[in-house]
Amino acid sequence: MTDSLFLDGGDSADFYPLNALKGAQHLHFGVRSIAKQWKDLLSSKPDVRVHSQVLPTEHAASIVLGLKNGQAWKDKGLVVAQCGDTIGSIHEAPVAKDWLVDAASLFEKCGEGLAADLPRLKLSWRLRSLDEEERGAWAQRGVVVHGPMGRIHLGPGALLRDVSLNTEEGDILLGPGAEIMEGSRVRGPFALGENAQLRMGTLVYGPASVGQGCKVGGEISNVVVHDWSNKAHGGFLGNAVIGEWCNLGAETTCSNLKNTYGEIAEWDEGRQGFHSKGRQFCGLIMGDHSKTAIHTAFPTATVVGSMAQVFGPGAPPRHVPPFSWGHEGNEVIVLEKALSTARKVMARRKQTLTPDQERAIRQLYKERT
Repeated sequence: MTDSLFLDGGDSADFYPLNALKGAQHLHFGVRSIAKQWKDLLSSKPDVRVHSQVLPTEHAASIVLGLKNGQAWKDKGLVVAQCGDTIGSIHEAPVAKDWLVDAASLFEKCGEGLAADLPRLKLSWRLRSLDEEERGAWAQRGVVVHGPMGRIHLGPGALLRDVSLNTEEGDILLGPGAEIMEGSRVRGPFALGENAQLRMGTLVYGPASVGQGCKVGGEISNVVVHDWSNKAHGGFLGNAVIGEWCNLGAETTCSNLKNTYGEIAEWDEGRQGFHSKGRQFCGLIMGDHSKTAIHTAFPTATVVGSMAQVFGPGAPPRHVPPFSWGHEGNEVIVLEKALSTARKVMARRKQTLTPDQERAIRQLYKERT
């Protein structure tokens, strides 16, 4: 388990609802989790542990990998990372630029995460970078590239045809078995995970990432979609983070900007209310295993808890609690029904609900009811 790499459980309320069923270290910094990236980086330093909110950037990695046995990286009294079980000496350095602040910062740091993980993804995904000499051959397949060809990286079995790719602002990565269908237009930076799919005519404005096994269509802009989630049809999703095993019904759309162009009040789980964090753009933050009906229209900066079923007349409220049945949040789904749905959805992808995952769901349900 990668959790042994971390000093804490990643349970900060700042990451609600994305960490309701797993620690914040399992959230995506780019297209892979913080935990997986630190695991790769610390393979030669088994005695090092880091805080779950420390991002695996080049700067942070240089400090963490430089720690000696018995040494800790601290910032204003907070232990950011340490080598060994006891602390004998301190490396004092600020961590702010390498620190994940809250759930919404995942879409804000998506491009940074993709750039930081690219060297490791080249090995993990066995990526092949295209060459400028291939431009003509790809054009014959209908693949039009604006910008350097060398910023396109393909894993084994990745498919491209009749698409427009723009690499002027960043790299475009396709994991093993990933596919971008005909008519799609993609502006990097962007990563499509293993066996994931962009449906026909999809529009992507990077930075954005779509995780393993996902199916995405419509229009997305600055979005992080975690593994095994679907937004397979039309509708706009911008400045958003979607958890695992979610399904957005056809034409589900979110607002990411107020009509007044002012600061957005965001849900604060710790204070149980809406408060401004200084953002002008924020769309939808959705926890694991949640679903929406067709034509669901989310207001700006909506938060949907895990295991929720969002449907009903009118726009949903800006906070939909976990296990909600209908978007008013007053009715709670029956636990066994929720578990049955999760098992069915996962079985379609040849995945199973583990005992640990079921315990986390049952615990969240107990807290909700």
